[in-house]
Amino acid sequence: MSTTTSLKLPDALKATIAKVAAFEGKTAHALMVDTLQAAMEDALVRQQFYVDGEAAYQDTIRSNAVFGGEDVKAYVIARMEGHAAGNKPGRPRPLPLDAAKPVTPAHD
Repeated sequence: MSTTTSLKLPDALKATIAKVAAFEGKTAHALMVDTLQAAMEDALVRQQFYVDGEAAYQDTIRSNAVFGGEDVKAYVIARMEGHAAGNKPGRPRPLPLDAAKPVTPAHD
C-alpha cells in the first residue's frame, strides 16, 4: 500500500533529480523512491553493524581477552601457508585486557 508524502525540495536539488532521472530513464518519482529505499537499506545495515560492534565490545569486556596484532598476523599467515601443506597452526593465546582480571575465552 502506498501513501502520499509531500517533500519541499530546494530548486537545485529538484534540478539534479530531474537530470539524474532523465539520464537513468526514470521518472523523478521513481528515482526518489529508489534512492530512499537504498538509503534505508544502507541505514539498516549500518545499524546492524553498530549492534554487532557493541556485542563484540561487550564480549571483550566480559571475557577480558584480546589478541596481539602481530600474533594474529602470524597466525593468519601460518594458516594460509599451512592450509596448502595440510597443517593447521594453533590459535594465538588471548592476552588480558585488564591484567588484574582473569581471561575467560569467548570460545574454543
